[in-house]
Amino acid sequence: MRRRALATVSAELLLSRRPTGDNARRWSSGTGGGTLRSALKLAFGTGVSFGCLYFAVRGTDWGRVGATIAAARPEWLFAVLLASVFSYYVRGQRWRVLLRPVGQVGLYQAVSATAIGFGSNMVLPLRLGEIIRPALLARNTKVSMSAALSSVLLERLFDMLLVIACFLVVSLVLPIDDKLRQTAVVLALGASAGFGVLLVMARRREAAHRLIHRVLGWLPARIGGALTPIADGLLDGLSGLGDWKTIALVLAYSAYLWFVITTTYIFSVLALHIDAPAIPAGLAAMVTVAAAAFVPQGPGFVGTWQAACVVALKFFHVPDEQAVGYALLTWAVQMAINIGIAGVFLAREDVAVGQLLRVSEAQAPATGAES
Repeated sequence: MRRRALATVSAELLLSRRPTGDNARRWSSGTGGGTLRSALKLAFGTGVSFGCLYFAVRGTDWGRVGATIAAARPEWLFAVLLASVFSYYVRGQRWRVLLRPVGQVGLYQAVSATAIGFGSNMVLPLRLGEIIRPALLARNTKVSMSAALSSVLLERLFDMLLVIACFLVVSLVLPIDDKLRQTAVVLALGASAGFGVLLVMARRREAAHRLIHRVLGWLPARIGGALTPIADGLLDGLSGLGDWKTIALVLAYSAYLWFVITTTYIFSVLALHIDAPAIPAGLAAMVTVAAAAFVPQGPGFVGTWQAACVVALKFFHVPDEQAVGYALLTWAVQMAINIGIAGVFLAREDVAVGQLLRVSEAQAPATGAES
């Protein structure tokens, strides 16, 4: 119920053109009970970020770090810029495919909402950009807020599958601990099995609906009542997996997207003259940063990003100062690109920054419970 409530209030706060789908419902559930929980989660995440940052930069010779960054080759940094910008196009196209069962969405609308959502994630706590993004899409199209939010969850599922697949590749290529390699295999098998279950649910939605409601009926009424709308929303979102052509196309776009993202890490290795095989090192950095994104943390991926890059480059015996320089450079470049592109699209949208902040403030308790 909290997820549905936050979807509704986001649409109400952002909607200024016309009601679309289920966006006009009133927000009736309170959020006061979750405020303290969200504050505690934000404080914990901030603590994790600072702890990771200390781990990444402790004992660093900042003079050498500065020299490493200053010696960056501009042509490879420009390649990072192009690849990062192009990734938004791929994300927009993939999102459009996932949304086909519920409505036609223009490429500009998908890219604009994606850019503003990702930029919001860089500066707002509790990953509130994941709420702002579907709310903006619902505002500008006939796609309902619940459908847009469910499609974002599906995107995360495909991203997780691709990252786990890359993790498996890294575990087979790099000389890592056998237990870590076994973990990669188990995760890959588990993700494949889970994805198979979702495919069956998508193609047998009525049966899945009856089964889930029967299971929820065994729970206490309060818990079952809270989980029912969440389960219904997830089932609605599975409509994007309704046919094999859509699944294959989304998988192809996901593989293409993560290939483009990986190139930004590879190009950054080349830009800093790091003495390590560029492709394996870039792939390892991408996997560790993507994995670190699932860790509770403060806004902007501060600390977790840097620690992930340093850990990845240690496999290739990269000196600490170069690893820290790589971590800071890749983070700063992505922050600048994400915030800059979000600013460009936000300036073209009929929505003020204050509206986005009101959405984030209203949703902080609910979203914090889910992050």
